[in-house]
Amino acid sequence: MILLTLLAGCSHNDQKAQDKGPIKERPMAEYRDTTVLDMHDGSRLSWTLKTLHLVKWPKSDLIRAEPADLVVFDSLGAPEMWVTADSGAMDEPANFLMAKGNVHGHSRKGMDLRTDSLRWNRTGNQVSTDAIVHVVSEDGDVLTGKGFVSDANLNNWQILSDVHGVFQKVNERAQTLDSTSVKHDSTEAKPGTVTPNSAMPGFGKKHP
Repeated sequence: MILLTLLAGCSHNDQKAQDKGPIKERPMAEYRDTTVLDMHDGSRLSWTLKTLHLVKWPKSDLIRAEPADLVVFDSLGAPEMWVTADSGAMDEPANFLMAKGNVHGHSRKGMDLRTDSLRWNRTGNQVSTDAIVHVVSEDGDVLTGKGFVSDANLNNWQILSDVHGVFQKVNERAQTLDSTSVKHDSTEAKPGTVTPNSAMPGFGKKHP
């Protein structure tokens, strides 16, 4: 009898809602205040996402955040990369993260990245985008291009196409590799593909 009463009450309420028009979909969960999500790899803190508005909608596997403020930590728990964006999204298992709008990434070693979108995929632990990128390397080289692939910590990275830029202190870095072919302190890169460990002497290298 209780169940029948509840069902009758629901039917009555549904009929009233239909009389008023379509029901507006409500989020499954929503937080409109400073919210912090921590992602752990075993006992190790892998990354932290901070936002002011977190929401999950029905019929969607994505959790959305506006804005997105992400910090990635190394194996010792020290911050290694920072990413901010107008918005972000992630799936519940945290297999990927997507940042969109005024994306700014910065590595602990000094590499700086600006683009419109950036995606991290747990498979391969890779960061990538098909958008136009603006990169300042840890050595001060300034490059723009389209498409970008990197490890999760922005240490080993590659601009995929349409690369233009200026390399700093080319003579000094060329001499380090016993090269005598460079004549200027800075030179403009030609369009093409740039891989940081091979494009220019000392460009984008890991430092001890």
